[in-house]
Amino acid sequence: MPLVLYAARALPTLKRGYSVVRQWKSLPPEERAHVQEHGRRAVLAIMAVKVAVTAERSAGDPPASWDAAVDRALRGSPAERMAKAVVAHLQSVPEATADQIAAAVGAAGKDDSTFQNAMDMARADGYIRRTGVTMRGLKWDTTEWADLQLLDTPHIRTIEGGIVAFLAEVGVASVDHISGELGLEDDAPELLAAMERAITDGSVSWYCNGVYGLPPGRLEGFAPKRDLWARTVPDEDDKDLGGALGELESAIAGLAGALKSGGAQMDSGEPPQASGNDPYEGIKRLRELYDAGVLTETEFTAKKAELLQRI
Repeated sequence: MPLVLYAARALPTLKRGYSVVRQWKSLPPEERAHVQEHGRRAVLAIMAVKVAVTAERSAGDPPASWDAAVDRALRGSPAERMAKAVVAHLQSVPEATADQIAAAVGAAGKDDSTFQNAMDMARADGYIRRTGVTMRGLKWDTTEWADLQLLDTPHIRTIEGGIVAFLAEVGVASVDHISGELGLEDDAPELLAAMERAITDGSVSWYCNGVYGLPPGRLEGFAPKRDLWARTVPDEDDKDLGGALGELESAIAGLAGALKSGGAQMDSGEPPQASGNDPYEGIKRLRELYDAGVLTETEFTAKKAELLQRI
């Protein structure tokens, strides 16, 4: 089955999973602890579905243990180190062509394979974007999640605190781990805004390929309270999306039942419908329109600024 069909099949169940995990996370600490086992099961089931949707047997598979994940993060490949340099350079200039970026980060031109991999990594993780074309080639700049224009609201600070607290337990995690833990979709604007804050203030480090963790100095010798990686590495069974979705459905039902029996107010299990007054949903839709070429960069920036004023 094509990947897009797998993703479409999984999306409704994933959204229900995010919804019930958000309800669990919103409980007071004592109430949340009473259904901890059900909550953790739902979080792991969300991660397993994501693995089943995208898993391929290749060198790009996730690490099979926490030690392997830390080793990969701290060692870093030349392309990963260059990806960080690309983002840092674009944060220091208004925009730049690929040739200019390559020169700034020490690559052997824009066709350097390591440089191309680095650009792909930075773009895939949502930190750089193409802004136009000139006679000298494509122009690039940071996205709104790496432009150092930080959102400072109680809501974003709460999510940032959740990210930092989670990584203080596990040391290093993928964006899927983090989004599942917080009950947010991995491209949710509020998650990306909070992650930008945490990276900028030095609480969290970006290790490329969707992996984040404690800064290197704290990660060396760190002892995690739990190993997430051994539970989410793909195996032969993970490629059966039906089985992964079945486990998620069961986990959702278990957590929802535990929440109800504990007196928590439950909704239908469906994700909240997007409101026309939700600025985060508005920003996400604006980005989709901009990427599709419907909005110009000027229009996108102006409308995003209007929405940010409402947060």
